[in-house]
Amino acid sequence: MARIPESERTIELLVNCKTYPAVSSKYVETVCTGGVQTTGEFVRLYPVPFRFLDATEQYSRWDVIRVRVYRDSRDTRPESWHIEAGTQIEVVESITTEKRRWEWMRKTVHESAAAMEAKGLTNGCVKIEPIQLYWKADPKEWTPSQLNVIQQGDLFATKEQMQEHADRVPWQFRLKYREANTGREDDGKVLAWSYYQGFRRARKEEVSDEAALERIAQKVRESIFNPDKTVFAILGTHSRFGNWMISSLYHVPTDVIEKDTRQGGRLF
Repeated sequence: MARIPESERTIELLVNCKTYPAVSSKYVETVCTGGVQTTGEFVRLYPVPFRFLDATEQYSRWDVIRVRVYRDSRDTRPESWHIEAGTQIEVVESITTEKRRWEWMRKTVHESAAAMEAKGLTNGCVKIEPIQLYWKADPKEWTPSQLNVIQQGDLFATKEQMQEHADRVPWQFRLKYREANTGREDDGKVLAWSYYQGFRRARKEEVSDEAALERIAQKVRESIFNPDKTVFAILGTHSRFGNWMISSLYHVPTDVIEKDTRQGGRLF
């Protein structure tokens, strides 16, 4: 990676998603974090060795964080920022009400993925109509270099941290959906870390992987197929291939949106 000179700055953002961790030879583990600034600009933070952060720095979804970042010439996506090595991540506050979350999030909503592409954007929210949430086997294995990182471990990591790091979830959650404004249908992997951590916890209590997967899927379905909620896909493009992926889902009570609209709030 090549730092762009004089691109350093401190930003605040509302965290709206954390994706499934990847193994890194440099950072041991990296998590891509998505968020939005008060201006409505989307932020993609990378790399974050989340499980190896101090407890005070381990932020949650819907926390506002403050962090020192810079631009990198090898990632030209406009929303991408890299975290300064050794910088502290400060949790400023937690946004706990749906109304306040929507006040931040509505500025990230676009008509469609194509509309975002036309604006040169690679991150944002699109209103969708979920069709089917399901799972499928993910046969992908750690590469030799990734296995070497896991086996070597980290000087400051506990045995439990490295074991959790090594246990790859052999499944992926997927969503078939329709863009509400265009009718375009798609089928994508959901990258939200909470789904896979939820599976790990459920697996300790269930008799099989399938039972644990169904428990998590059913909990999500109860929300995304709720007639009183509006669902948005938080979309982002792959750094190398450019295809759209589902970073996470955002389900907001429809009455929150309707009230905001009556008060003059606008989308797009």
